[in-house]
Amino acid sequence: MKPLNQPERRTRLWQFSLLYLLALLIPLGASYYLFSNNSIADENARLKKELDRTHEEQGRLIAQFDTLTRHLQRIDKVDLQMIAEPNPNVRSVLLLKNQDYSNAIAARLSELRNDTALMQIPAHRLLARNILRDFDFYRSTRNTVDGLRQEVAKSGEGARGSAMLATELSSCKLEASAAKQQVVTLQAALAAASARGGGGGGGGAPAPATPSSSSKLQIELLRDQVAFAEADCLRQRALDHKAHSKERKQMLEQSRTAFIQILQNPATENLKASIEKTLEPINVELGRPARFFGLF
Repeated sequence: MKPLNQPERRTRLWQFSLLYLLALLIPLGASYYLFSNNSIADENARLKKELDRTHEEQGRLIAQFDTLTRHLQRIDKVDLQMIAEPNPNVRSVLLLKNQDYSNAIAARLSELRNDTALMQIPAHRLLARNILRDFDFYRSTRNTVDGLRQEVAKSGEGARGSAMLATELSSCKLEASAAKQQVVTLQAALAAASARGGGGGGGGAPAPATPSSSSKLQIELLRDQVAFAEADCLRQRALDHKAHSKERKQMLEQSRTAFIQILQNPATENLKASIEKTLEPINVELGRPARFFGLF
């Protein structure tokens, strides 16, 4: 028996078939488009390459940052040792170590600059430039600190030298006072001897002649020694001032003039040789030519 609604069934079958084919064509077309287009594969390869490059640049940056951090830790450790170290020789050795570490940091920063020029990730370039700027500021600050340390060390040495010069100056003043006292004593003894010689008559006059000549020679020697001590005190006071300063030159000129006045009539040859030896560095610093010291 044939169904009575055969035309309707045939219509419904065709509708179902068309709808099924349409539903099947959509995923098949999408699958064909996905697998036939190479742009997605190229995009995946590009992304993988960028990821590998990112990992490589990050590895280089981390290695360089770790090296710089180790150098900074060593510098901090040496700084602490320098603060607690009173020996100047050991401090000089520690200062050289810090300079070596600073030079190593400068070399690493130069390598980082070269790597930054080759980096292709913008974030990495920005990070490296910020690190370079910070380390440049650190190096500038470090140079300032080292310069201040050297100035402090020089000031300490200058203070110790000033104390030594003050001690030597006091000693010279004491020696000059003692020499002046001896001169006064000898002058009094010479006057007393002359008085005894004049009152003893004609026969007694030649007797004190020899002691009188010896006393005069000793008085002249003591006077020259006093003048030498005063001139040397001026020289030592001049050395207490800064090099090439006006006060230093004026005091050296005064000391040189005093030494030359003694050289015009020195009491002994030993004193003359001592004065000439003392005048040599004074003439060199004042720029005076080496010539006869008795002349200006």
